[in-house]
Amino acid sequence: MTKAAATQSQKRFEESIGSLFAKNGGGSGVLFLKSSTDTGVIRNGGRNGSRFAPQSFLSTFKRFTLTPDLEHYRMVEVEVANPEEERRDFLDAQNRQAERIAACLELESYPRLCHLGGGHDHVYPLLCALARRFEHITVINVDAHADTRTDADANSGTPFRQFATRFKGKFSLFQVGLQPFSNSFSTLSPLPHSTGENRGLWAQDLSAKKLDDLFTAISATLDSKTAVFFSLDADALNGWEVPGVSAVNPGGLGSPDLDELWQRYLRLPLVHAPMMGIYELNPVYDTLAALSMRCLGSFVFKTLK
Repeated sequence: MTKAAATQSQKRFEESIGSLFAKNGGGSGVLFLKSSTDTGVIRNGGRNGSRFAPQSFLSTFKRFTLTPDLEHYRMVEVEVANPEEERRDFLDAQNRQAERIAACLELESYPRLCHLGGGHDHVYPLLCALARRFEHITVINVDAHADTRTDADANSGTPFRQFATRFKGKFSLFQVGLQPFSNSFSTLSPLPHSTGENRGLWAQDLSAKKLDDLFTAISATLDSKTAVFFSLDADALNGWEVPGVSAVNPGGLGSPDLDELWQRYLRLPLVHAPMMGIYELNPVYDTLAALSMRCLGSFVFKTLK
């Protein structure tokens, strides 16, 4: 019996990034962790809808063309958040999410990692999971907001202060793209129990010299026991490039700035595969052309090259 010819849709699928999600075994692993809830955003007074971002992002990303230099990848997506748990007990839900993330990282033996929120609160359980393997944690956070609010109740604006309070090792936080209109005095107050660096670079001060200085300081925090996580809050970027976010930025960073920051991250002496998170995308407010998803999808596509 002759094999039936592939349909046009089958051919398109085989030539797309989506085919790598159906690949079994072999090749370099890329783990997409999905945190499809926005309870933390709503608790922070933000507009809902970021719970749809992981699926919306991946739907766009999977349609990108599979180029020859990406054929060796094998991709996996796993949901790690639970909205029902968050409604019952937000802090307990964060701990449960950390358990799921830790289990995924154990199974995948630290492949390339891309964590997709949801709100930025989801970076907290991710960092808690990494803290099981690494004694030191350094975060490069590209963000208009420092997300170190002093609020009594945990939300999408508190994750780094939460982690600094809990973590007993050295925690260093480097923020890039901060906006004066997005940060209060209390937000910028010192972190508790901080034994590492806590430094911010305002969006209007971005320059090659200041980035050189910042990444020199980042390098000084690293050793063989350090995890370095690249966290992107999508509202750090220009609103005309990425309008589908929890809080639109009228004067954010551009795509070339983001590419430059990622290349600088890769040049650090990492002891693990690259790890990133993308948070606060909100497809409810995206354009009909899915501009935000395509912009961030193209960024992730380039990081795999």
